[in-house]
Amino acid sequence: MGIPSMEEIFGPEGIMMKGFPAFEHREEQLELAESVAGALASEGGYTLAAEAPPGVGKTFALLAPAMLRASASGETVLFLTASIPLQEQLIMKDLPRLNELLGLDLPFGLLKGKGNYACLSRAEEASEGDEGRQGYLSHRDGGRSSREIEDWLKRTATGDLSELSLPQDSPALAAIAASSRSCRGFRCPMRGECFVQRALREARGWRIIVANYHLYFSYIMAAGKPFPVPYDMLICDEAHRLSEAARSSMTVSVSDEDLVRLLRSRPFTDAVAELQRSGRQGAAMILSSELREESARFFEQLDILLPGGKENITAKNDDLLQRQRALCGKLKGLQDLLEPLSSGDETFESGEDGGISAWMEECGRIRRSLAWCAEVSDYPSWAYWKGGRTLFSAPVSPGSELASAIHSGPANRSVFISATLTIDGRLDYWERETGIRPDRLFICGSPFDLGRQMEIVVVDTGLDVMNPNYDGTICRVVEKLVEKNGGSTLVLLASHRLLAKVAVALKAKPRGYRVLVQGEGPRSELLEAFRSDPSSVLVGASSFREGVDVPGDGLTQVIIDRIPFAHPGDPLVQARNALEGGGAFARSTLPEAKMLLRQAAGRLIRSRSDRGRVAILDGRVLSRPDWKIPSALPKVKYRRLVVSA
Repeated sequence: MGIPSMEEIFGPEGIMMKGFPAFEHREEQLELAESVAGALASEGGYTLAAEAPPGVGKTFALLAPAMLRASASGETVLFLTASIPLQEQLIMKDLPRLNELLGLDLPFGLLKGKGNYACLSRAEEASEGDEGRQGYLSHRDGGRSSREIEDWLKRTATGDLSELSLPQDSPALAAIAASSRSCRGFRCPMRGECFVQRALREARGWRIIVANYHLYFSYIMAAGKPFPVPYDMLICDEAHRLSEAARSSMTVSVSDEDLVRLLRSRPFTDAVAELQRSGRQGAAMILSSELREESARFFEQLDILLPGGKENITAKNDDLLQRQRALCGKLKGLQDLLEPLSSGDETFESGEDGGISAWMEECGRIRRSLAWCAEVSDYPSWAYWKGGRTLFSAPVSPGSELASAIHSGPANRSVFISATLTIDGRLDYWERETGIRPDRLFICGSPFDLGRQMEIVVVDTGLDVMNPNYDGTICRVVEKLVEKNGGSTLVLLASHRLLAKVAVALKAKPRGYRVLVQGEGPRSELLEAFRSDPSSVLVGASSFREGVDVPGDGLTQVIIDRIPFAHPGDPLVQARNALEGGGAFARSTLPEAKMLLRQAAGRLIRSRSDRGRVAILDGRVLSRPDWKIPSALPKVKYRRLVVSA
């Protein structure tokens, strides 16, 4: 029996319609699936970029042809996403359902980054701290964390930290989580039991590998290594997030905490103790003390030069550069002193512990990061800034490096898809940001009658965000719109400052609906509460522009406070402006804002029966025709309301 056609799967009499009670035939989904199938069947290599708006059913249209191809050819698919909710949906729902419907038995799984797994070596070290068997920093909760972790480590088969009931920000989790910076690799005495290596071994037997962009780029770009599991086809969902993920993997950072951790680590203290045999322990202790003092002077100098919490650095400063070189000199001196231990020239056996080699590598990373961030040599191609007691640097546009990373992989057939990939029907912005030039762009139409199902209301307050009356006016407008709608609203705000004020305004008196606010609980729990209570209101910031899928009466209004332009003081924005000059706004800032606005507006209509409105509290949507904001949004009826402050 041959591979079924996409018509036989997604057509009105197809497998989906017969085997999936909730399935609706959508011609757009069929066309998308056929495009994906054609790309993956190409013999000479092929890259497809596709844009599919909400409601098309893009996940099934991606997976079905990929799974059938993998089954017929014996190939492996790497499916990359940007968000945890989509990964969980793929693993828990979509892949099992499609295996069943298509009569397949393809093994699949979710491959997570190192930090999601327990490191047995770190766990052993943490449990031997000052609190005895109450390690893991658990003295803050009376030892409950330690007891839970110890019991869990005895029975877990995966080492996946999500199996624990501890909160994500628990210091106990941070104390035992695997980390590239502390990993001893082949030198680790527990490498045979390593949960990360176990996950990688299992993944080599999967035919559909689900992972996220950050994990992928952490190997390809950050570490300069190939992805650890072979694959033949690459599918990138949420592909509008590719550039952001690549930039994150390339970001350089260094903090005073890095140096504190370096000198408190077990490999260093063990190495200093070992130096006692050769009489050099005193020299190491003196150099360690000098290093602490030099580090304090460097970061104090940084605070004097840049006293704000987050400040841009656009040129090198001679005083800071002098402090950086002195600090790196001390680090180099300490490295030189410990070098014989890592090379095996003395009796310190790295094979038994191996930590000193990882320590030396981390020391080198800190030296390189300090030099790079302090010298500011590639501004404005790279942005440099200080955030608290940390220095950062990131590329303005990682396109060339990103494209090289993708093309260096083993797959010669790739699909990149998102609900928002184009601006005004063109792929120019995404191509510049990613460096990827697809063989074909497929733009999928919406399966919904948006002109009948929704409207866009533009509320013109006549105020800009710097006006002292802006926050109060927005709070009153949001309250009025939510009350008039009887709840059932998603409120998306550009700043956490405004989010807090709107939350206070909505909770100031009893309402006929529940008000849920970002930060009052885990994102997943807030979304579940929002879905389960049709009259509720969810107030969130930028992270809720995506991943909110509430069809029906539970979401009939989306309120967006303003066009989501990046903050002009953002280091990346300032560097881009310096790099691109007067054309930066039209070339980069405006397209990005349009894409984010489309993402936010796309939360409203998720099924053919949905009805509602998107309210944008920014008169510039209509008063600035040169920006062409409506061209990025659904072609529906607009209403303009003028509100006085």
